[in-house]
Amino acid sequence: MIVALYFFCALVFGIDIILEIGHEMREEQHPSFSSTVHLVMELFAEAALIFAVILSCQSYFRLREISKHEHDLGHAIRTGFDKILMAKFHAWSLTKSEREIAVLAIRGVSIAEISVHRKSKEGTVKSHLHNVYVKASVGSRSELLAVLMDELLYSHDLSLDPVHTPTVVDDINQAR
Repeated sequence: MIVALYFFCALVFGIDIILEIGHEMREEQHPSFSSTVHLVMELFAEAALIFAVILSCQSYFRLREISKHEHDLGHAIRTGFDKILMAKFHAWSLTKSEREIAVLAIRGVSIAEISVHRKSKEGTVKSHLHNVYVKASVGSRSELLAVLMDELLYSHDLSLDPVHTPTVVDDINQAR
């Protein structure tokens, strides 16, 4: 939007300069010193506006590229984290209910909110979450998250490619 405004100003300013030059030529007299200085200043201002339009366009396209890269990187990290979740959940032999509750717990959802989401009692959620902790050999949500984050941060065989693969998180999102 700002680039379009710059471009519009440059266009109007350019038309004004052309009209002034045409007026000076029709007068058929030698332009005054102040008129010449005024015209030269307008030409410099026009050049600066055009330069600003060019720089703004370059910045816009560079920022779009950076944004796309950041989006792709975020997707790759999510995919990598999902791969770790799948691998760890499989290694810990979690049931489908335990996997769903574990993901919600990792996201920071309270036990009460998990029970509402799953349409079950809080005691059932607590029991499943306890089973997750036992199978993962941890004692709390923060320890569970720490195990997963350590795996994400220090895994050497993790390929963070932006290709989407179905994950546990997708299963839970589809269930909503």
